[in-house]
Amino acid sequence: MTENKSKSNPVQSKTPIFVWILLAVVTVVAAYFIYSGMQKDKILDEVRTEKEAQRIELQGELDSLLAKHEQIKLAYGDLADSLVLKDSLIIANAKEIKNLLNYKWEYRKVQKKLDRLRVVAQTYVVQMDSLYTVNEKLVAENLNIKRRYNSAQRKNIVLEKEKEQLAVKIVEASALEAYNITASAIYVKRSGTEVVTDKARRVNKIKVCFTLSKNVILLPGLKDIYVRIARPDNKILSPGIAEDFVFDYNGETIQYSIYEQANYDNEKIDLCLVWEKKYKEIEMLEGNYEVIVFADGQEIGTTNFVLR
Repeated sequence: MTENKSKSNPVQSKTPIFVWILLAVVTVVAAYFIYSGMQKDKILDEVRTEKEAQRIELQGELDSLLAKHEQIKLAYGDLADSLVLKDSLIIANAKEIKNLLNYKWEYRKVQKKLDRLRVVAQTYVVQMDSLYTVNEKLVAENLNIKRRYNSAQRKNIVLEKEKEQLAVKIVEASALEAYNITASAIYVKRSGTEVVTDKARRVNKIKVCFTLSKNVILLPGLKDIYVRIARPDNKILSPGIAEDFVFDYNGETIQYSIYEQANYDNEKIDLCLVWEKKYKEIEMLEGNYEVIVFADGQEIGTTNFVLR
């Protein structure tokens, strides 16, 4: 009995050592897996952080590109409407890149699309610059054309005025002129002698004398000379029934007091025309009498006289 007990003791003493070894191995393995898991989590966190940084960087580049694009559109104003299709393409590509950044995405894929968008945006700028240059040239040409047109208009206005002035001068130069005009009331004595009078009740005739000017521009020949004598009450002294003694002046039919044809040969000529009081009913009023001389349908001189 004693021997059996002594033989079993060595086995019992070896068992705890094995257990401890096993526990040690399990502990080491567990520690390894824990450490390995922690390292993987750390690596994953680093990858996520790096990927988020890349996303933020790409998002910033996209926002910067779009901001510059909007500034360019504002700078060119209405001219940007000419490239509306190109602008729509840029906006559509930017929207696609934003969607990729907000969901599952690959750095290289987004970077490639962003690079392509930069090329499109740069092409937009180049085309806009070309349009601006062409537009500036067109504006400059338009201004130049307007300046030339306005200059031509001003010249035409000046020429038109000069033409009008020349026409007036020609009309004036081609018109007869009466000067040294005198008008006298005449009293005829019983003996037939004529004397000048200023007494209204004694007037039998009115004599109007003047000189027609020399004018080499006018066509020579017979000239119709009319004289109108207006009483102080503006009634015209007529040689007879008023309706029978009229002529055209400036589109109107007006009365005359004396009519005579003069043979004009472009040299000055002295004329005297006489109005006669043929009817006793014609009243000669006291006051101022206006005398107007006409030739070729134009007024060529005036004078006046006074009766008491």
